[in-house]
Amino acid sequence: MSSKNEKPQNVVELTSSDDEDNVAAGATRPQVNAPSKATTQQNVPRQSAAAIASSPPINEAPESRSFWKAGTYAANITIKSTPVQGSLEHARVHPKFLHSNATSHKWAFGAIAELLDNAVDEVQNGATFVKVDRVNIMKDNSPALVFLDDGGGMDPESLRKCMSLGYSTKKANKTIGQYGNGFKTSTMRLGADVIVFSRATHESKATQSIGLLSYTYLRKTGQDDVIVPMIDFDISGHWAEPIIYSSQDDWSFNLKTILEWSPFASKSELLQQFEDIGPHGTKVIIYNLWMNDEGVYELTFDDDEEDICLRDEANSGSLKKLPKKVLERQSHISYRIRYSLRAYASMLYLGKFDNFKIILRGKPIQQFHIADELKFPKVISYRPQVSAPLKDATAETTIGFIKEAPALSVSGFNVYHKNRLIRPFWKVTGDGSLKGNGVVGVVEANFIEPTHDKQDFERSTLFVRLESKLKQMTLEYWKAYYHLIGHQLPASSSYNMESGGSVLSPVGHGPDMQKQPADQHKLGLASNFQEDMHLDVPSVALQGNVRHNLENGKPAVQPIIGIAEGHDNDGTPEGHPVTISADQICEENIQLFIKCEEHLQRETEINQLIELLEKEVTQAKLKCAKLSAYVEARKKQKTMEQ
Repeated sequence: MSSKNEKPQNVVELTSSDDEDNVAAGATRPQVNAPSKATTQQNVPRQSAAAIASSPPINEAPESRSFWKAGTYAANITIKSTPVQGSLEHARVHPKFLHSNATSHKWAFGAIAELLDNAVDEVQNGATFVKVDRVNIMKDNSPALVFLDDGGGMDPESLRKCMSLGYSTKKANKTIGQYGNGFKTSTMRLGADVIVFSRATHESKATQSIGLLSYTYLRKTGQDDVIVPMIDFDISGHWAEPIIYSSQDDWSFNLKTILEWSPFASKSELLQQFEDIGPHGTKVIIYNLWMNDEGVYELTFDDDEEDICLRDEANSGSLKKLPKKVLERQSHISYRIRYSLRAYASMLYLGKFDNFKIILRGKPIQQFHIADELKFPKVISYRPQVSAPLKDATAETTIGFIKEAPALSVSGFNVYHKNRLIRPFWKVTGDGSLKGNGVVGVVEANFIEPTHDKQDFERSTLFVRLESKLKQMTLEYWKAYYHLIGHQLPASSSYNMESGGSVLSPVGHGPDMQKQPADQHKLGLASNFQEDMHLDVPSVALQGNVRHNLENGKPAVQPIIGIAEGHDNDGTPEGHPVTISADQICEENIQLFIKCEEHLQRETEINQLIELLEKEVTQAKLKCAKLSAYVEARKKQKTMEQ
């Protein structure tokens, strides 16, 4: 089948993509190897597909199957011919970038979540399921990961955009993905190679496409640019007819390269992969899965026939002869999400799917919403101080005790962004504090931005304020309801819920400090001043020295400076114990933060009122000017009549 216009060759040299606004709307033919904005479209020297794809290796290093070592190999340095005068060389992306780009995923499940996000985003195009499973590669019987969905699929042009860097047609306010980088980082984090099969219909034309992104191929052939072999078929008729863009030889060489470096040995085996896709959808096969430093696969498929587990975490979670409380904690979902994909995926999305399923190894995943199981739940609204586009943003936070409380000391907030779990069981209180034990919350924070791997948030001012607000919610909720679940404060507790007093070791002045036993200087509340507490408002006078003093072996609570000789600020004689605790300081900081928020809100309201009044004054001045002009005109008219 010949194309109407001459098209570039079908081997894609992967470069950073142009903006989507520069792509012709409704295009039915992919523009592969199209020059970028700065590149002239004529007289640009190009190699043939065979020449590009079969460069011999120069400094091939032994292949490492460990992900964190796979980027260490001798780079192929080649001398390129000088471009024709008046043309520009296109930007190159070395294969090593694929690996370094994928290191943004520290956690393999984070990479899998990216691929699930792509399938969930296809719900708007009619997707009803995504299947995740393990298959065996026939060539060497090694395991591979398969993702299959029945979404809208990708036509040839869309597949090339998917394989490009930084290109995204997704709308940020409707979809989870937005950076155009998730497919590359996630697939390369899970395995060295990925092959994509996609079938779609665009403008009444049905197509099916195959693309291969192979880190193994790029390394072993010594490429210094990311080459992605692709072939396309027109299936509008009764059979699959190859779509030729430049020449039959180039198309055939792409097919030959795919067969040589993919798990499939023939064209018929490739086409068989479309049989379970249906009229539209996408299948992603990730093979040559990465191993750990011990030479075994990171992912294990044998521990549970209905699950995929992280090997190291799963092994640490299945140790024998552990204390009962430890086993109970490890059986809770807050621990299981670390190594069980089924557990993690059950909490991955906040909204309940109406007509969509995630099917893991043949069994649908049941969505789990921990907010439905909380005891004494309470919904608290939080309105962050945000800019104009998000000025009406409100975060509804559900907070309560887990059903296992007080026996199980699990706590923290599950923070979502646009329906996607970003930080599970985020503990905002100190690890050494009794307060907050068993308190769990759920909040969707769309007003802060996640990091690119979607496993944390950018540490902005809004994030710090949210952290402080969640800590305040936790402490206030626990203080009001802890007794309802049988929590008992120990007699030696440093914090009395009723009086707010302290039984911390007394801290005197000067020489008296050295007379006290050493064990009286241990406060046991240092965790309240850990990194989890980041208030963007001034703290009380003592807070600034707490961490420094603890690091130097000094008591956290130091004598108050500026007191008259021999007396403290309330007339207590010198040497009398100062009853102030770290918890009280935290309480005061929270109150200061609340007041600061109130003042900021009041300031915003006053500024809005000032702006409104200024507009009214301006309008009144205009009205006065018009009335004055009218009066002057009437006076002149009367003078003329007389």
